[in-house]
Amino acid sequence: MTRKKTKPAPRPARSTDGELLGASTAGALAEDTARLALAAPVVAAPSASVKTQLLARIRAAKAAGSAAAVPAGWRFESANTAEGWRETFPGVRFKTLSVDEARDVVMLLVEMRPGARFPDHPHDTSADEGVVISGDVDMDGRLMRPGDYYYAGQGTMHQNVTSPSGCTALLSMRASAWRQWREKLTAR
Repeated sequence: MTRKKTKPAPRPARSTDGELLGASTAGALAEDTARLALAAPVVAAPSASVKTQLLARIRAAKAAGSAAAVPAGWRFESANTAEGWRETFPGVRFKTLSVDEARDVVMLLVEMRPGARFPDHPHDTSADEGVVISGDVDMDGRLMRPGDYYYAGQGTMHQNVTSPSGCTALLSMRASAWRQWREKLTAR
């Protein structure tokens, strides 16, 4: 046997202090509510020019706020912008983050595409060190993954450097050695 669905009985109207209202009072309240709803002004959407002006002001405020938010002596760089990247070998590119001539230190980002190979090279004038940020890199049979660190002292040789799946790494070395290395590259 199936039951027939019935609507629940309407709840009686109550005043703000919880007392039951009589039918005539509840009806008057509903009528007043309907009149108020009909008397409310119709709100139109802002025009296209108002929207354009507002969005332009928001963008300008964000740009001014981000520039003002950088305190003196600070600088920020992003690996995600195209600016500053230089492809030095097929599938390998560098971005110089900072050069501190007083301390003779340079910080670089290096990206290698999957399967890219970095040419063998000696560290004849300086050591270098780095941390893998993403992906992987194989250095002469040692597979490095995110968070792995290496140090290659002066007089060592980087050999068989490849990236099986692509990688991004942060490198540091003497700025003078970086300049010499770049000069050798441009002379080729």
